[in-house]
Amino acid sequence: MKTVTIFAFALAISATGAQAGWNEADACAAGLSGDSKLIYNRVKPKIVVGDKSGNEARIKSTVKDMVSKDEVAFIGVRGKAKQAVACLQKVNS
Repeated sequence: MKTVTIFAFALAISATGAQAGWNEADACAAGLSGDSKLIYNRVKPKIVVGDKSGNEARIKSTVKDMVSKDEVAFIGVRGKAKQAVACLQKVNS
């Protein structure tokens, strides 16, 4: 029982920390404009806290999909995606 209680407590702490990170990321994203904000909003639900390489693949795939559907312009998309990613990185910091 003691192990279960400790595990539940650790899980609650990590969930609280993750939520604080999301609050910080959302505050950062509030300052984004146009395509950067759109990229942030589209990528955010796909982010898995602590899965850096998987997140990189999900971000790249999502942005490529958005460009192919003309939701964001190809020209300048790298810089706009970097702005969105800078906010998303606050979740893992």
